Amino acid sequence: METTSIHGGKLTFSEKGHQYYWNEKKVKHTVSGICGEGFPMPFGVPAGWAAKMIRLDLVEEMQCHQDGLSFRTVADIESWAAQICKAPFSKRDAAGAAGTTFHDFMERYAQGLEPELPDEQPARRSAEALRDWYDANVRAPISAERLVYHPDHQYAGKLDLFVELQDGTTAVIDYKGVTSLKYPPKAGHVGQGAAYCMALRLENIQVDSFILMEVERETGKLRVTQYKDLEREFEAFTWALNLVRYKPSGEEIT
Repeated sequence: METTSIHGGKLTFSEKGHQYYWNEKKVKHTVSGICGEGFPMPFGVPAGWAAKMIRLDLVEEMQCHQDGLSFRTVADIESWAAQICKAPFSKRDAAGAAGTTFHDFMERYAQGLEPELPDEQPARRSAEALRDWYDANVRAPISAERLVYHPDHQYAGKLDLFVELQDGTTAVIDYKGVTSLKYPPKAGHVGQGAAYCMALRLENIQVDSFILMEVERETGKLRVTQYKDLEREFEAFTWALNLVRYKPSGEEIT
C-alpha cells in the first residue's frame, strides 16, 4: 500500500488489483482506465498485428516440420491451431515484460541509483536511448511514480516521472512501449499525460508540458513528442471520461 496526503485528503494506492482509494473510498475511475476505454483505438492496428504474429508463428512451425505435419484426429488439428493462435498473447506478454524492464530502469536511473542496463535486446537499446535522451534534456528529477488525484473529476493515477528540463521548464514524462512508430502517438496516451499534468496543477505545482517517450518494442527505437497545449489535450481527456461514465437511459419494452 502506498499513501500520500493531497487536497486535504488521503490518496492510497494498492498494487493488488491496481486500485486507488480517496479517503478510504474506492476511486471508480483511473487515468489509464479512462484512456483505455474512452479513446478510440485506431482501426485495424491490433487485429493486423495479431494476424502478423500468427502468420510468423505458423511459418516458423511449418519450417520446423518440413517433412509435413501429420494429424491423427480433428482434436489434434484443433490443439495445434489453438497453440498457434496463442502467438499474439505470448508476444504481448513478452513485450509487456520488456516494457516493465526499461520502465524500472528509468525510474531507478532518475533517482541516481545507476542501475545496470538490461542484458537482452531490444530492452537494452530502449534503456540506452531513454538514458541518453534524459542526460541531454533533463536538468533534475522532481518526483517519480507520483500519485495524483483530481477532486473535481474524481480520477486517480500514478505518473512515471516529473522533471525540470534544461530550459528551466517542468514536464511530466510518460514511457510507452508501442508496436510501431509508423503510427502517430495514440490519443489515449496523450490524454493520460494531460490528466496527470492538470492534477498536479491543482496542487499549485507548475507544469509546463507533457513529454511522451515511445519505444518501438521490436527494435528499441525511441520517439519523443512534447505537448505544451495541456488545456486542449485535457479537454479531450474529459470527453473520454464523460464517455466512460455515460450510461444509456433506454428501457426494454415488449
